Amino acid sequence: MNMQPVYKSNGIAKNIEKKYGIIAIPGEEITTNSGHLVALGINEFVKPGMGVEETIDKVHDLGGITVGVHPFDIRNEGISELSRKADAIESFNAINIERFSNKKAKDFAEMHKKPQVAGSDAHWTEMMGYGINEIEANNVDDILTAIKKGKVHIRGSYIPSSVVVKWSILRLEYSYDQIMNYIDSNYRMPKRVISRNLLGLVNKSPGKIDYLFRLFGYCGLGYAFTYSVFKNVLDL
Repeated sequence: MNMQPVYKSNGIAKNIEKKYGIIAIPGEEITTNSGHLVALGINEFVKPGMGVEETIDKVHDLGGITVGVHPFDIRNEGISELSRKADAIESFNAINIERFSNKKAKDFAEMHKKPQVAGSDAHWTEMMGYGINEIEANNVDDILTAIKKGKVHIRGSYIPSSVVVKWSILRLEYSYDQIMNYIDSNYRMPKRVISRNLLGLVNKSPGKIDYLFRLFGYCGLGYAFTYSVFKNVLDL
């Protein structure tokens, strides 16, 4: 029998609520067959891989709402124009530091008269708090209703590139052995040697090598800006 895990009312989120006096919203980022969709206010996991409309219907059946997150991001992980079917659209994503994908999401949400929210898209603690939604509410249901009605004031700032670089280095450090094994199994010479040496640079951080990592970060940011212009401004 295929059992789906269920959130427990006395779980970690509920303990945090009590300890810090906050409202914890149960939810899930679901990978549909077209991209990412966030569900808020659900107490069961929704399986990935379904169509956007089917996923939205399932979330609604569970009493939750959906948000089309980073719909036009340059990684093509959002659901693009299908975000109009969600209850709200994330028009500010703090990690979309090339900015153009956020502008397109905002313009798209306004064109389709969809409620808008912000998100930090935090992958570690230093990324938290950059995308803020101000909502007058006393409980989860009030928050979900406010989002559906568009009664959300968005405040946000972009995650600094220095934080993104630090996060990237940490990811490489935590996955070091796995990446090395992948390089040895899939790369041929001289690509294998070059890749191993480049990956080995993370062992020298923190240190003078961080100047090189920052340079890589700025180059990546320049690429992201350029790509986003072609994708979200020129529609090429």
